[in-house]
Amino acid sequence: MARKTIIFQRACGPLFFLLIVASMTACASGPKSGEQTLRPGPQRLPSLRAQGDLVIATLAGATVTVEPLTEKALDAYYARRPSLLNPLKIVPKQTKGLLAFMLRIQNVGGDRITFDPGQAALVDQQSRRSAALSYDELYTLFSEQGKSALALRTLEETMLTKFLVIPPKLEREGLLLFPPPDPGAKAVILEVGSFYIGSAEQLLLFEFEIRRAP
Repeated sequence: MARKTIIFQRACGPLFFLLIVASMTACASGPKSGEQTLRPGPQRLPSLRAQGDLVIATLAGATVTVEPLTEKALDAYYARRPSLLNPLKIVPKQTKGLLAFMLRIQNVGGDRITFDPGQAALVDQQSRRSAALSYDELYTLFSEQGKSALALRTLEETMLTKFLVIPPKLEREGLLLFPPPDPGAKAVILEVGSFYIGSAEQLLLFEFEIRRAP
């Protein structure tokens, strides 16, 4: 019996070690305690549908995609653009808890699309509203660290802060940043206001659930 026990321990030892390593890796790569993530919730508008981490609006003449970005995803986004700043890394205390959304607009019709990012808002289930961070707010945030030139490039190349005009058959993407949600918020709606295809204003309400790591 003792010999069988030794053989079992020798055979299972490496497997047991691998299971422990895998478990530790999963814990290390999981959400940090208290970290909040957004996941698509049920979409009430018939033109919107959830697909994985994305919410996609299919309109007559446009496709609009919204993707909430975690800190890890935002790091990866800027890692592919090493000449630019990651705003959440430059001033981590001032940007802690900010919500980042990647907004992609594809003009697939014959009319131009216009959009004013200054009209975008995040609304929680208690109707608390917050506007997307403006150009002036973001520039001030960066320039305080003595990085004005890089701040300008980051704003112009990755952030949606200025009025957009997208001609037919072209597309544009960029980030919208919002202040941290209320601690009691369980869901938010991203209102993409002042969005026009030609002269027709579109109703775009992207719905997400807030999940917080214990």
